Amino acid sequence: MKLGKDFFARDADIVARELLGKVLCRKIDNNVLKAKIVETEAYFDEKDPASRASKGENKVSKMMKQEPGKILVYNVHKYKMLNFVSGKKGVASAVLIRAVEPLNFEAKTSGPGLLTSALKINDEFHGKFQDEKNLLWVEESADNEEFEIVKSFRIGVTKDLPEKLRFYIKGNKFVSRW
Repeated sequence: MKLGKDFFARDADIVARELLGKVLCRKIDNNVLKAKIVETEAYFDEKDPASRASKGENKVSKMMKQEPGKILVYNVHKYKMLNFVSGKKGVASAVLIRAVEPLNFEAKTSGPGLLTSALKINDEFHGKFQDEKNLLWVEESADNEEFEIVKSFRIGVTKDLPEKLRFYIKGNKFVSRW
């Protein structure tokens, strides 16, 4: 079952934690590639020094204020970053998908740029709802696997909030290494 807008209409840290274990699906031609989400990061409004929203009005900060469930894709260096808008419309908030575990394909996906490359996620998805064209969506997992969630500070940020806003599945080999 696909996750609805209500799932994303909560605080980014809650959505980030609860996305772990869910399945990211990407339809390419007649195939649906499936990958378990194993690492996420939460980002908030302009008071969050690591958030794009803290940099003033721009394409990303405007998108972070849109309706929950919308896809946000932006560049960091040469890599695309996949995010889902969360929280309330009008307040900047999003969750970065940092790493996934391929379920029915093989690829390097232990980092946000690697996963978008492997799943061919690009700017065409920016601003769309996750199921708008049935090309990219998140769904519940079919298995009821239990796992331990680890919290840490976000990766690659120069200034961070005092809260740990990076979440990952303990012991999963696809979690990014820093």
